[in-house]
Amino acid sequence: MEIDIWITLFGGFSASVVWFIVGGALYQNPFVAKIYKDAEGSPGLKKWTNIPKYLALQYFGILVQCILWAFVFAFIKPVLFEGILLNTLFFGLILIAIKIIPRAIDMWIQSTYPNKLLAVEFINGAIGSFVIAAAISFII
Repeated sequence: MEIDIWITLFGGFSASVVWFIVGGALYQNPFVAKIYKDAEGSPGLKKWTNIPKYLALQYFGILVQCILWAFVFAFIKPVLFEGILLNTLFFGLILIAIKIIPRAIDMWIQSTYPNKLLAVEFINGAIGSFVIAAAISFII
C-alpha cells in the first residue's frame, strides 16, 4: 500500500477549509447563535474578547484534525467501498463513532456545559464529520 503524502495533505487542508466555512454557517445561523447567546452566563463557557485569535485557534485545531483524518482515510481506503458517497457515509460514521460520541458523553458527564449546547455540538459535529469525510473522499 502506498500513500501519496501531497494528495493526503491537500485533502486534509481542503477538508479543513470546507468544514471551517460550513461550520461557520452552522454555528452562526440565527437559531444556533441565539442558543449560544442565551448561554453566555454559563460557567461552562469561556469568554473570548479577541475574536481573531479565537478563530485562528479554532481553524488551527480543525486543520490538525483534518490532516490526521486524511492520513487515517488514506490508510484505510483500500478496505472501504468504491465511490465517494459510500466512502463519505462510512468514513463519516467512523468519525462520529470515534470523535463525536465519546466527546459528547465525556462533556456531559464531566462538565457544566449546558445541555442545549451539547446537543448543538453533537448535531453540528455529526454534520461536520460527514463534510470532512466528503471532502477527503473526493480528493484522496
